[in-house]
Amino acid sequence: MKKALFLLFSVCTLSEAVAQIYTYPSLAKQFSTSYSAGTARMQALGGASSALGADLSSLTGNPAGLGFYTRSEVNMSLAYTAVQTKSSYLNTSSEATESQIQMPTLGMVLSGNYLGGGDWHGSFGFGYSRQAIFIQPIQISGTNNRSSLLDNFIEKANDKGATGASLDEEYDAYSGTASSPEALAYQTYLINPNSVSGGAPFERFQPLLPTNQYGAATNSGSLSSWDFAYGASYRDKFYLGAAIHFSKISASSSTTWEDEFVGAKNVAGFQYAETLLTSGSGIAVSLGGIYKVNPSLRLSLAFRSPTYYDQMNETYDARLFPNVIGIPAIGTTGNPITITKVNPMRLTTNEFTYQLLSPMKVSGGFAFFFSKRGFLTADLEYVGYGGMKVYSAELGGSANQAFQAKYNGQISRNFEGSLNVKVGSEIRLTSSLSVRGGVAMFGSGYAASYDTIDRNAFQFSGGIGYRKSNFYLDLTAIQRTQKDAYTPYTLKNASDFSSATLDLTSMQLMLGGGIYF
Repeated sequence: MKKALFLLFSVCTLSEAVAQIYTYPSLAKQFSTSYSAGTARMQALGGASSALGADLSSLTGNPAGLGFYTRSEVNMSLAYTAVQTKSSYLNTSSEATESQIQMPTLGMVLSGNYLGGGDWHGSFGFGYSRQAIFIQPIQISGTNNRSSLLDNFIEKANDKGATGASLDEEYDAYSGTASSPEALAYQTYLINPNSVSGGAPFERFQPLLPTNQYGAATNSGSLSSWDFAYGASYRDKFYLGAAIHFSKISASSSTTWEDEFVGAKNVAGFQYAETLLTSGSGIAVSLGGIYKVNPSLRLSLAFRSPTYYDQMNETYDARLFPNVIGIPAIGTTGNPITITKVNPMRLTTNEFTYQLLSPMKVSGGFAFFFSKRGFLTADLEYVGYGGMKVYSAELGGSANQAFQAKYNGQISRNFEGSLNVKVGSEIRLTSSLSVRGGVAMFGSGYAASYDTIDRNAFQFSGGIGYRKSNFYLDLTAIQRTQKDAYTPYTLKNASDFSSATLDLTSMQLMLGGGIYF
């Protein structure tokens, strides 16, 4: 079965109100959000690198910076990242942590007189960069006296006018799978049609019992890029550059939700587990310029086009594990029986492809040098999240138009352009040793009407660098904090479901180095 995805349990926020439904606008935002990237040196400066140049970060930032190179270079870095999420759900606090080792940068710059000499000289660079990593563990728990995830399934069954017979038609006895969550719940005896209508309103056993709820989410994957760029210098005064970026998304999200009914007589509870795998490749171009006003001051301007992902491939699976005590039923002989065991059941695997357009970016900055003692640099970057687009050539025709109208309409209402501000400074202690520090604020991109949570991310960084004539080493530490919300399911009555508040913290230790030749 192929259809547009609509997950019930999510780690990305998106809906018309405060709900957290995992849909294509939320995926577009997740795959379009990156923070400071580049070499360990530039990360220590808060990511403010557009006006500095002569650094491998120019491949992904401002390609004009390659024009500052006067010799060739090979660079590589490694990083250890630890992520912590503190949550509060129904007056209960929980915590989840996860860590990962990755390679943020790997690349080479070849410096030479590729433009025929005279007033012009330039450098060609290519490399691999990791723009974002998708690790964000979440655990929540609490006692809910108003609802269960089953109530979400019931509302879906009611809204489409389902009956017991129609939900039976959504079940494939040969494969043992159901095509919708509500059919899955019906086949496992967790929801039942009204005894009079044979359909809506659907019901569940003992709906007013206190419900102990447990949720967990594990995310992995990354947004990486292969970058090819050329930067040129005119009389060491004006610098121009262009780059092409081949991006790759590989993401996995696994979530589990468990309801445990306190004092139940028929159904003790259940567990619902979902897995979403997403992969895709995209292409973008960037242009940039740097003007050296005088030996102390440089100004920069750079533009990066939206990344076009021609085919985003996703695979979605879900399984329902019922825990029953005794379900009253009628046996094949017509006599009452009690069902004490119900096997787990899964959804029909859904595979779907769509296209994604990420937002454009425009940045400007300056760098002011205090002779050879150090410098101060800052960047201001605009990211047009409101311009993200999704569509699906697989659907075609009117179905694709309806897909775009629904989800791109949500994007335009819930997201807007944001500003990222990055400031950094480096001080040279000796001819070989330098210390660095930086701060950054990354705008959330959510519209003010979305909700009241301030999702701006704040970053602090610092590091040291050791440089000799033919090599260098850099060590950087980065901390980023942010708030968010997490809603496992929604209901029509907003007072019947709850959201978890999240405090997100990311710590990264990065070691980088390079060789000049």
